[in-house]
Amino acid sequence: MATNQKNPAGRGPVVSVRLEPELIERLDALAERTKRSRGTYLRRALWAALPELERIHWEQAAADFEELAIKDAFEEITQQLMDEASKLRKSD
Repeated sequence: MATNQKNPAGRGPVVSVRLEPELIERLDALAERTKRSRGTYLRRALWAALPELERIHWEQAAADFEELAIKDAFEEITQQLMDEASKLRKSD
């Protein structure tokens, strides 16, 4: 959930997330070795991962839309065939 809380340094909203202890340990070790902050690496990771996550989302949305369109077309064709069959039975 997004928050409107601003960072005192004016860098943007603060976002909280729970992480597994192993992930925090690795992140902290990297930050310490490179003299950078956790936030630096979290921002880099998000910038790197978001395009792929967005692509996956839009592919799934497109697949869902296509599945629904096919289902709707199938139902329409089936109904038309049933209507035609019913008309043929009535005319016999």
